[in-house]
Amino acid sequence: MAQGRRILVTGVSRFWGAELARRLEADPGVEQIVAVDTEGPIRQLARTDFVRADIRHSLVGKLIRGLGIDTVVHAGLIVDPQQAGGRTVHETNVIGTMNLIAACSGADSPVRQLIVKSSTAVYGSEPDDPSFWTEDMRRRGPARDGFTGDLDEVESYVRDYEMRHPDVAVTLLRFGNVLGDVLDSPFARLFDRAVVPTVFGFDPRLQFLDEDDAIAALTHATLNKCRGTYNVAGAGVVVLSQAIALMGKINAPVIPFVGGTMALRFLERFGLVDFPPEFVRLLQHGRVVDTTRLHVELGFHPQRTTMEAVAAHGRQRRARGVLDAEAPYRYEAELEEFLRSRGQRDEPASTNANGRRSRRRRTTTVATASAAKRTARRTSKPASASRKATAPRQAPTRRKPSTTPRKSSARPRRARSAPDADASA
Repeated sequence: MAQGRRILVTGVSRFWGAELARRLEADPGVEQIVAVDTEGPIRQLARTDFVRADIRHSLVGKLIRGLGIDTVVHAGLIVDPQQAGGRTVHETNVIGTMNLIAACSGADSPVRQLIVKSSTAVYGSEPDDPSFWTEDMRRRGPARDGFTGDLDEVESYVRDYEMRHPDVAVTLLRFGNVLGDVLDSPFARLFDRAVVPTVFGFDPRLQFLDEDDAIAALTHATLNKCRGTYNVAGAGVVVLSQAIALMGKINAPVIPFVGGTMALRFLERFGLVDFPPEFVRLLQHGRVVDTTRLHVELGFHPQRTTMEAVAAHGRQRRARGVLDAEAPYRYEAELEEFLRSRGQRDEPASTNANGRRSRRRRTTTVATASAAKRTARRTSKPASASRKATAPRQAPTRRKPSTTPRKSSARPRRARSAPDADASA
C-alpha cells in the first residue's frame, strides 16, 4: 500500500463520493483527502478538506497542481438519469469529465492514478444482446438514448487519456444495478412500490450489487493501483419475477411491449409508471455481465451475491414498515453549533427528590404563557360584577302618587262650545 497518498474525490454531495471519502479517512496510508463538489458533503467527514467548486471550471487543475494530488477519483458521474434533467446530466457527465481529464493532463501534472466510476448501462439492453457482457465487448448499434450516448462519450475520453498517458494507472469501473438502504437507485424506487409494474410477456435476467460492496470495490481500486476496465456486480443471476417475490411485492405486467414512447406517456398520465425509456428496455431485455476480470485481476470479491443483495434489500425495506425512505443525513456544522449554544444557556442542574439531576430551561413556551393569561382574565373580574352576581334579588318598589299637580309644558287645548239646548231639542 502506498504511503502519503493525496487523493481528490468528486461527487461528495451524493452517496458515492461521500461514502468513499469516509472510508478513505480510515486508511493511515492516505495523507490528505480533498473533496470537490458544488454542494456540501452528505456525511460528516473528519479529516477531509472540502472545496466548493465545479469540475466544469478550470479551478480543478490549479487545485490538483497546487496541492500535489497524485490520485483522482471521479465518483461524481451521474449513472441514474432520473437524478437530474437531461441537460444537467449531459453537462455533468460529458463536460465535467472532459474538464477533469484535462486538469489531470500535462507534463507538470502530479497525477499518477485516475479512477472513474461508470455503469453497465453503457452496454444497453437489446433483444439480440449476448448472454454475458465482457469488458472488451461493444454495443452493436448506436445508443438509443442520450444518457447511454453520454456514457459512451465519457469512456472514450478516459480511453484517450490512458493511451496518451501510459505512466498513469487508469481504472474504469462499470457498476451494475446497486441496491441498499441508503442509495436511491432506479431499482430501489421500483421495489418501493407495493405493486411493481413490469413489461407484459417479459421476465428479464438481472444482476444486483449491494451498496456496501459497491463502495468497497471503489475503495479497493483507489488504494490498489490497477489498470483496466472492470465489470462490478454480484455473483449469480436472478429473474425479475423472482426478485419481486423476494421483496414480498406484487408483480403487475401493465407495461405493453409495443407502443414505445406513446405507451409510456399514456401510463404516466395515470401515475402507473415514471420510467425513462432506457430503464423500460432493461425491464424488457435485462442485462448480465461477466465479472471474471474483477475477481482475477483486481482481486475483489463482493461479500453478497445477487440473490443475497435482493433479500437484504427486502429485509431492510420491511423493517422500515410504512415509513418512506428518508433522504441521507446532511451534516450542518452551523446547526450543531446553534444547538450547542442553546444548550449552554440552560439553568444549572438541580437535584430532585429522587436524587436525580434535572435541568430546567428559563424560557416559557407560548402555550403556557397563553394559558396563564386566560386564567388571569377569568380571576380578575370587576367588583361590581361580583356584587351583582352575589347580591340577593329584591322586589321592585312602587312609587307613591304625588299630591302636587304637575305642570304641563304643552299648550292648552281650545275648549269646544257646548251645543244649545234649543238646537238639541
